[in-house]
Amino acid sequence: MNRAVIDTNILIGWYKVGVISNNNDLDKIVPVFSIITKIEALGFQEITEAETRAINKMLDTGELAYIDDSIAQQTINLRQKYRIKTPNAIIAATALVSNSELWTANTSEFSSVEGLKLHNPLK
Repeated sequence: MNRAVIDTNILIGWYKVGVISNNNDLDKIVPVFSIITKIEALGFQEITEAETRAINKMLDTGELAYIDDSIAQQTINLRQKYRIKTPNAIIAATALVSNSELWTANTSEFSSVEGLKLHNPLK
């Protein structure tokens, strides 16, 4: 089964709607969540306990990818080559290092990154 790095906007969309798409895309992949996605999704000041539990339950459906040296180096490379914010560079680097597709609703932010496979399951 293919792995897919899930961007924060997809995780939040999944939380709000209850599904990522109508064609059961999740059944076709192993979700991978960057530690940055966990931080972004749970880091809101006004998040409720119920929202925290629900998002953590969704994060538990996949693998959590921590920033190791290879992801850090790829992030540095991306920051040097492209105009990309650090959190997005870490998420893109996670996908590149793990040879995974990146699922994001923000394909324009990542479209210039060479070698990055993109998928928008919200379309």
